Amino acid sequence: MNLMLTASCNDADKFKEFAYDRIKHEFSDWCDNSKSIFAKIDQNTVIELFFDVNPSKLKEWLSKKSTKDIFETHNFIPTRYKFDKLEF
Repeated sequence: MNLMLTASCNDADKFKEFAYDRIKHEFSDWCDNSKSIFAKIDQNTVIELFFDVNPSKLKEWLSKKSTKDIFETHNFIPTRYKFDKLEF
């Protein structure tokens, strides 16, 4: 499964520096981290792409207190979408 999310947060730059960059190494537990993409849409909105996601491992990671604390600290509110590779 591949996953795209858009999320609102208090400050996209601070979220990137003080959350995403600090925990990105943990993503390898539940996806192919070498393909992960982060982008800022505006000051309060980000987009992230994750590839080859293991849903059960992702669920475990999301339930961790440290993950929940980051979401709360940055008022990080994601909307998740699954997507597949286009085949022509």
